[in-house]
Amino acid sequence: MMEEDSSLVIAAPEALPREAAARVHTSEYLKDLDGDEHTERTQASELPLSRQIVNAYYLATAGTCLAAKLALEHGGGMNLSGGFHHAYADRAEGFCYLNDVAIAARQLQKDHGVGKVAIVDCDVHQGNGTARIFEDDGTVFTFSMHQRDNYPMFKEKSDLDVDLPNGVGDDEFCEELSGALERISNDFEADFVFYLAGVDPYENDQLGGLGVSIDGMRRRDRLALEWCRASKTPVAVVLAGGYAFNTDDTVRMHCNTYHELESVIGQ
Repeated sequence: MMEEDSSLVIAAPEALPREAAARVHTSEYLKDLDGDEHTERTQASELPLSRQIVNAYYLATAGTCLAAKLALEHGGGMNLSGGFHHAYADRAEGFCYLNDVAIAARQLQKDHGVGKVAIVDCDVHQGNGTARIFEDDGTVFTFSMHQRDNYPMFKEKSDLDVDLPNGVGDDEFCEELSGALERISNDFEADFVFYLAGVDPYENDQLGGLGVSIDGMRRRDRLALEWCRASKTPVAVVLAGGYAFNTDDTVRMHCNTYHELESVIGQ
C-alpha cells in the first residue's frame, strides 16, 4: 500500500521473501528462527523467541528493503524501524534477529544493479554483525562510529571504525564524523548509502555514555545526509537504537532525522 502527496511517499512493506534473508543468513540459523525454543545461535538476542517477534523482524527488514528501493527512485527513503546491526550471518546478538541493512544491501546488488554500497553507522554501539558479514567484501564499505567502552565488548573490524571515549559532546562528535566521511569519500565511491541514525549517542540515553545533545544529534544527521546529497548518492535511513529516559526525546530525535532527510532530498 502506498500513499503520496507532493513531497512524501508513505508505503507499507510486503512480506520479505525467505530467499532475501538467505542471501545473508545461514540456512541453519534461519531454521532456528522458525522454532519456539532458543538454540545456541539465537539465545544471545536477549529477546524471547516467538513467531510473533520473528515475524516483526521480517516485516521490519522488508521495510528497510522498501526504503532502499524508494531511495533509488526518489533519492532518499526512511524505514521507521530497522538498524539491526548486531545480527551475524549465523547467529543473533543484542536485540537483533535479522541484519536488515545487510539483507537490503544484497537485494540492491542482486536485484537492482547497484554496485558499491556504503554503510554509515552512527549508533552508539558498534555494528559488529554488519562488520563481520562484509569483512571480505570489497563492494560494501562498513563504517561505524561508536562509544569505545560500550556493547559489544568485543568489537569486530569494520572498514573504518571511530571509537569515541565516554562523554564526547556535540562539537567533537560532529568533527569526528565529518573527518570520517571525508575519508570514506577518498577511499570508496559508493553507489548507495545506508545511514543507521541511532539516537543513543544522546546524553540522556539509558544504554549510552556519550554527551550529545538533541541539537547535536540533528547536526549529525545533517552532516551525514548532506554528504550523500553532495555526491548525489541515494540514501536509505533506518532508526537503529534509542533508549532515552524520556521517550519523548527519542521520538523528537527520530522526527528530526526525518525532517533533515526531507530537507536534503528536497534540495
